[in-house]
Amino acid sequence: MADDSFLTDLRLTRRSFDQQVSNRQEVDLTVTAGGDVGLVSGRENLAQAMVNRLFTRQGELSRLGHAGYGSRLHLLVGELNNARTRGLAEIYVRECLAQERRIEKVTRVKTEPPSRGVDRDTLYITVTVKPVNGSRPLTLTIPVRG
Repeated sequence: MADDSFLTDLRLTRRSFDQQVSNRQEVDLTVTAGGDVGLVSGRENLAQAMVNRLFTRQGELSRLGHAGYGSRLHLLVGELNNARTRGLAEIYVRECLAQERRIEKVTRVKTEPPSRGVDRDTLYITVTVKPVNGSRPLTLTIPVRG
């Protein structure tokens, strides 16, 4: 059974634990086999909410009354994947997820230096949070593509 403290939301495509995509790829609502709109609850919903916050540009929802929602990670697109950029990414992630009321604390943000050859334009960020309900920590790895 899903934990009510994580709430329920509409399930989006490409926002699951293992399917995070870049912040500008389109997402859509999912549909169940019965034709209903798909829902997501529990820890999966918290994970989807985290990804949505991080991949939404801060200020993008201002017209809807949510000027502070989102992150500043988009400001790092096109920057070199160096220690400075990774440090800013950590700051932006912590700042963004501090807004999420279902998260008690961001316990860890780890960025990976670029690998040789493959994915040099992608910054991988691993985030571990402590949910407010005292359940076990939740860890996500998010690719931010330049």
